[in-house]
Order: sequence, then structure tokens, then C-alpha cells
Amino acid sequence: MMIDVGTRIATSIALTCLFYVATFKSLGILQQCGYHNNAFLRWLKRKDNMYLSRLSLWAISMFFSVAFVSAVFSPFGAEVSIIFGLITYMIFSLTYCIVDKKYALKVPVNVTNRFKRLSVGYVFVTACVNYVVLSLLVFLAQVISNDVYDLFQFLPFTLMPFALPFLLMVTNKIISPFEKANNRKHVECAGRVLDKAKATRIGIVGSYGKTSVKNILYTLLSEKYSVIMTPESYNTPAGVAKTVNCLNVEETEIFIAEMGARRVGDVAELCELVKPDYAIFVGVCAQHIETFKTEENLIKAKCEIVKGTKNTVVCGGALKEKISPVLSESEKEKCVFVNGASEGVVFEKDKTRFVYTMQNGEKIDVETSMLGSSAVENISLAIALAERLGLTKEQILSGVEKIKPVPHRLQLIESAGVYILDDAYNCNERSAREAVQALKRFDKKKIVVTPGIVEGGILEEKLNAELGELLAKAELDKVILIGETLVKSVSNGYQTANGDMEKLQIVPTLEKAKPLLGDLLEEGDAVLFLNDLPDAY
Repeated sequence: MMIDVGTRIATSIALTCLFYVATFKSLGILQQCGYHNNAFLRWLKRKDNMYLSRLSLWAISMFFSVAFVSAVFSPFGAEVSIIFGLITYMIFSLTYCIVDKKYALKVPVNVTNRFKRLSVGYVFVTACVNYVVLSLLVFLAQVISNDVYDLFQFLPFTLMPFALPFLLMVTNKIISPFEKANNRKHVECAGRVLDKAKATRIGIVGSYGKTSVKNILYTLLSEKYSVIMTPESYNTPAGVAKTVNCLNVEETEIFIAEMGARRVGDVAELCELVKPDYAIFVGVCAQHIETFKTEENLIKAKCEIVKGTKNTVVCGGALKEKISPVLSESEKEKCVFVNGASEGVVFEKDKTRFVYTMQNGEKIDVETSMLGSSAVENISLAIALAERLGLTKEQILSGVEKIKPVPHRLQLIESAGVYILDDAYNCNERSAREAVQALKRFDKKKIVVTPGIVEGGILEEKLNAELGELLAKAELDKVILIGETLVKSVSNGYQTANGDMEKLQIVPTLEKAKPLLGDLLEEGDAVLFLNDLPDAY
């Protein structure tokens, strides 16, 4: 049977539309991976990744179903068999799209201009490949010229779903040079804006606590100055540039930039863009070891903030021994180490109180709805820099009263008499210990829901075993582990520390955990949601 060019083009376009809808979430995963193919491929190759399993089920089901339908209609000729085979193909593809809807992304797709360009490119590449494969199969049918082969000539096309993730990566690779050039253009534009602006620029760096410190500092400095900060977790050159290019930085007095890093050189690149006058260096822990490879590289990368800041860098007190070997004498002179409150610290289930000693020796009483020792440290770091930027005691106290917990970072929520500690966006061993300590301050049942600690690289197994030990020693009423990626290490650590295995339960998804919580929780009980695995993990 000969299929003309027009029919092949129409079929390719129709199938491409189905493929795009069916694999739309994979574009969201690639976005979460920072549009890095290597990270996307690591996610794709994880042995417990159900995405490939679903694609496999879709392809194999279509293969056998189309083969069966083609055989059934073979007495009516190859043309009828192919038409009904195509109808079967479409039905299975539509069914897959409908069923796959229930696997929603935790992090919704951000439909940026880059995402739109990726979508257009992916559609174009997929359509071209579809057309080429269909044309090749038609050509082979002509060469082979066999009645039986004619019936099944398009059967290999049913396996196309296997190729779709790789076509997405090919598309991403093709448009990557343009995206890099486009990002460079926006970053250079933001750099020119910042160079003209008279604003005092502040960088926030650390393995943890960056967003919290940024929000606290913004609240304090707003008592005296007009302040702009990078929103949410915008902490890459592109994120900082977007903030600068979209907001009126020229008219502000203070610009605060959160600075993230996954590799050596990332902070230096951000410093070159922002040129910070001051900085806060919160702390370091084994976060992003997967990309840094070693803790030495991590510390070296974070210390780029000291090298790139003109004036004072306010540092967490625990950093002194870690970063001193990396810094020159002149760089050490920039650093001011703040140990937080040394007296009057009181941790309660719904607030934290402590005494802060100012530079002039005057003491101020601080009370906040933020929880734990991290709140003490983060607020102390922000106050220390606010003092150096000229805020008075009265302005600082006024700002402290307005500080609110950052969503999903040890945020206390009360719902129907149940206390929820939402620590979904914290993902390191230090934050985990802090969160568990906060949970222990509640009186009634205490429950932890967690998938484990991610992005620990070669330390991931060790970190999660230690998390299991921590949970075993916390005397909790229930531990619910989510998923399959990390929970084996957490469970092993829990068992090694003689945790009560009857109190530990593993469920595949957070949705499956919700009915369990509904049965367990009563008024006055507390549940800690410790970390939330991103879709790209």
C-alpha cells in the first residue's frame, strides 16, 4: 500500500500533537533540572522511575494491539488493516494521555519564554522524526513488496514512545546555544542596569537558610530603606537578571540577591553580575554534593562570596574553622562571625525567644514565630548586617515584629486542631535535625512524613541512614517514609538504631500517606512534613 506525502505529513502532525500532550510533564522535569540534559538523563535512568515504565507499557500495549487488529482485518486487505491499526494506535495514545493526568507534577510547569521555545522545538523535531520514520517504513514496504509485510509495515512505529525522552534531549541540545546567548544578553543588560544603579548591593550565600535570611533582612531593612530582593528562590544569573530587568532597581536604595551554587564558579559568576557591597554567608553542609563531588569543592565555591564582596561579609559562627584555610589574610579581615544569641534562648512549640547583643553592648529581647535554633541564627545574622547599614535599635525591633516564617521552611500551620510543621523545602541534614527537635516540643502524638534527604551525592546513603537513626531516637509515634528512592537507607538507619519497626511504614506516594494520617491524627497532634522530593528526583 502506497501512502502519499500529504497523508504522511498529516499523520505525522496528528501523532506529534498526541506525543506532545502525552509527554508534556517530561518538559516540566527538564525545566526542574535547569534544562541540563545530564540531570534529566540521571532522573530518567533511575531504576525506580515510573515514567519509563509508563512509556514502555504504552508502547508495548500498542505494539501487540495494533498487530492483533491488523491480523484480524487482514482479509479485507492491507489498506483496511492499516486504517484500523491507526485507529487503535490513536485510541491507546488518547487513553494514555487521560490516565497519565493523575500523575501530576509537584512543581507546576512555569511557562516561560524558554519553555515555549523548547516546546516549539520539541514539536518540530518530533514531527520531522515521525515523518522520516513513516517515509522509511513506506520505502521498505516498496522494496520488500510482500503482502504479509504490507499488513504490519507500520508496526515498528508503535515503539516511538521509547524515543520521545531522547528527542526532547536532542531538541534541548540543539537550542541550547541560542538559549545561552539569550541568557547572556539578559545578564549583560542586568549588569549594565546594576552598574548605573546607586543601590547598596547585598549577596546571600549558603547551603541552607538563604531564602529565610533574605526575607528576614528584607523585612528589617525596609524599616529604613526602599528595598528590592530576588523573589522566591531566584538565585541563578538568569533569575537575578530577570529581577533586575523587571523591577525598578535604579530607584531603590538596597538590592538583595540570593546566590545559589551547584558548581565551583557559580557564586563568582553571580558576584561579577551583582558586585555585592555586603554579604551574608549563612553556613555550609553536604548539600549538592552530587554536583560539587567533594565538600572541599563546596566550601571553595561558597567562599567565592568573600572574594567577590567589597566590604563586610557577615558569616555564621560555625563557618570560621571551615572557611579560614581557603581565604587569604585580606579576605579574612572582611569576615565578621556571628554566633547568634548566647543567652536567654527559649524554644517553644509556636515561637522562639532570645536575647541579642548589639555592637554597642546593648541587649535587645527578640521574639519570633519562626522556630528553632536556625531562627536564632538567621535573625542574628540579619540584625548584624542591619546594624552595619545604620538601623537603630528601635528600627530593628520594629522589623523583628514583622518577620514571618518563610513558606515550607519549618512553617507552623494549625488546621482543625492539628499542628503541621511544613518543612518541605528544606533538604539537608542540619535542617532535618532542627525540624525533628521542633516536632519533639509538642505534647501529643508526633508523626514524621519524609522521602529522605536528596542531592547528597556519594554521601546520600550515609546521610539518610543518619536520618533514620535520628528518627529512631526521637521517640516518635509514627514514621511514614515516601517512595523508593531513598527510604531503604532511612529504614536501615532506623532499624540499626533500634527504632520500633511497627511504627515505621513505607508508602509509594504522599497521596497514599494522606489516608494514614487521617486515621492517626487527632486534635493536638503534630505532623512534620520533612522535605518533599522534586519531580526531577
